[in-house]
Amino acid sequence: MTTTTTRPGLAAATDEWLARKLMEAGFGGPDCDFPDCTAARAPRPEGKSGPPPKYCVQHNNKRDRQIAYRARLALEKERAAQPEPVPVQQAVARGAREEQVLATLLPRVLTALESVHQGQQAGADTAAVAAHIAEVNTAADERVRQAEERREEAVQRAGQAREEASRSEEAAAQARAEQLGAQMEAATALREAADADARATAAGVALDALSVTHRQLRDEHHELGGKHEELSGRHQELERTHAALASEHGTLRTEHGRLQGEAQALHERVKELSGEKARIEESQRSTAADLARVQSENTGLAARLGELGTHREELRETIGRLNSRLDEDRVQHRREMAALRAQLDAARRAEAEPNSAAGHGAGPAPAAGPESGDSDGDGETESVGDREVPVAIVDLGVHGGAGWTLVRYEDDHSRWRVLRDGEIAGSIQPEHSLHGTSLLGWSARTSHAMPLRPPHGQRHFANRDQAAGAVVRDGLRRPSGTATGGVAAAFTALGEPEQNALVAAVVPLATATPERGGRLARLPQAVRDAALRTALRVPGERDLQQLTALDAAELGRSKDSRQLLRALQGLAPADAGESGPVDLGAFGGRTWWLEPDPAYRGGYRVLADGTEVGAIAPVRRRKSDIVRWTAEHRRGPLGRGPSHSGRDTAAHAVIAAEGAWVPLPDLDDETYLRIPVGLRSNLFGAASRIDLRRGRLAQIQPGAYRQELHAALIQAGRSATGRIRGQHLAVLLDAAREDLGAAGSAPAQRLYEALQQIRVTLLSGEGSFT
Repeated sequence: MTTTTTRPGLAAATDEWLARKLMEAGFGGPDCDFPDCTAARAPRPEGKSGPPPKYCVQHNNKRDRQIAYRARLALEKERAAQPEPVPVQQAVARGAREEQVLATLLPRVLTALESVHQGQQAGADTAAVAAHIAEVNTAADERVRQAEERREEAVQRAGQAREEASRSEEAAAQARAEQLGAQMEAATALREAADADARATAAGVALDALSVTHRQLRDEHHELGGKHEELSGRHQELERTHAALASEHGTLRTEHGRLQGEAQALHERVKELSGEKARIEESQRSTAADLARVQSENTGLAARLGELGTHREELRETIGRLNSRLDEDRVQHRREMAALRAQLDAARRAEAEPNSAAGHGAGPAPAAGPESGDSDGDGETESVGDREVPVAIVDLGVHGGAGWTLVRYEDDHSRWRVLRDGEIAGSIQPEHSLHGTSLLGWSARTSHAMPLRPPHGQRHFANRDQAAGAVVRDGLRRPSGTATGGVAAAFTALGEPEQNALVAAVVPLATATPERGGRLARLPQAVRDAALRTALRVPGERDLQQLTALDAAELGRSKDSRQLLRALQGLAPADAGESGPVDLGAFGGRTWWLEPDPAYRGGYRVLADGTEVGAIAPVRRRKSDIVRWTAEHRRGPLGRGPSHSGRDTAAHAVIAAEGAWVPLPDLDDETYLRIPVGLRSNLFGAASRIDLRRGRLAQIQPGAYRQELHAALIQAGRSATGRIRGQHLAVLLDAAREDLGAAGSAPAQRLYEALQQIRVTLLSGEGSFT
């Protein structure tokens, strides 16, 4: 391994720690950043802030800084052109080898550090020698001065004491000898100091080289560690990408299978369309032939004009006969309505007179009196059993407070009667061409056989609904001739969607006849008459009672029967049990009884000593099902749906829940403010994860309870150590689990468990309160 020598200043230019140490050791600051410059950096100008210059005094100008900048760019490009980093395994092996090299270099570094230390000590000894030389020189100078003084005295006293002069000369010679010896000692010390400085300089150079090598190895080690982490991250990212691609591959395979199925279906559809195209082309060819034939027959149309005039006169006669028939149909319908009203009056009289022998339509139907509005006035009567049953009934809904329907009888052929609360308000029928091969449109007439005009620019109405709408609009401009006071209150109390559903459900029963077959046709005639009046939107109380008395055993399991049973559920109570208060007795020292719930038909409120603690209600989804009961305590629902077999079972479930329930302290109790910090922290963590903008919490009813629950959750999620007052905490503690979120929601379950821990702590009084 070769070691390169780096100047201390150059190494300090990139290492702040080494620069600071060199400054402390007296080796000067870092070198200039200009390439191949070993001069020290220029000092910071006085009075200016900011970092000191990175260049020496000679190169601290714009031109040299530009040259240094370009040199750095060239070096970066050269480094960028180097090969890609080695893989992770080779990088780890290289790091291990470099660690071994560092281990072998450590003894050399220690030896160099000892040499530096000895050089520093030698420098300190040189200072002591210099001080000693200065002291010796001072002493020698003092002796010389004294000798000179004595010599002068001796000269002055030469005559008196030559012997003293000779001794003085000897003393001066001895002093000069001592001074020469001291100077020789000083020279020796200076040589030793120079040798020590040379050794220190060599040790500093070696230390710089070792520092540069150590710094390079350390940088490479950090770089390899960063690359290792980067490669690890890329490996994890590739694994996640692989998992996502595998999932997407499975999805694409599924989508590929679905698309193959769709392609096969489309291929079959293309085959069908190809056949259809062939049929259309054949039809086009036949149409072209017909067109040629028609064109050839066009020459004879002039001759047929006279025939058309004759036919027009015949049509006028036909229209007159149809008007007469319409009047006859109106009279017949009035007779049928009179018969139905007579039967309805008889049923009402049977209800008013319980001692009469009136059955559920089993006896003979009373005959209808003469129609007061009949122009004949012949007093003709018609029994309900002999009336004609409609072939089809179409409900038009409620308009202007009246019910509108379309009725077609077998004798009407293609003509439809428009009824308003059971009374004829007009009629509509399709209009065909002279040959009867194409439909021209629909015509509409009022109850007085007056034709209604179609929209401007049209000779006929476009469809049946448009023609019926014209009759309805005309009827709304005329006063109603039907008294709707006999309509059952239960029917009028229904909303319009419920009325429409009920009318649509009873139409199959109203149009059922023994000749057409089916289980509905085997029901009593009175039931079918009640269904007919309901389909015409004029049912009486007796009619609704007969319909609600039907069950699945009588109607069967057909689609029409199931639809009728679902529509009749809104008219019949779920359970025909007791309707007044029920005494349950005493349990747990409290008196219990049931009181009818006005908000739920057939339901009860559970009272304990006059205080409402819960509610129970019967549920029967289908008339063929057994009645089940739901129970709800003031804390929340008991069980999942209608899980109780009877009323008493549901009531006792509420009683048991009330016995196990322990009420919370008052809202102004300070116990709420002394909940342990750990429980408050758990509540904060759980409440902060609840999303109030979606899910169950965003739709919970009623709105006032939802607002209270949202305010309590917001207060609980504000601080982990803040205290929450009783008005908010009581709402959370009494909230049911379903009110906090969906059944599978982990945040909602965590919040519920945290609240239960707080509740147990409040009610038991255990735990350390802060």
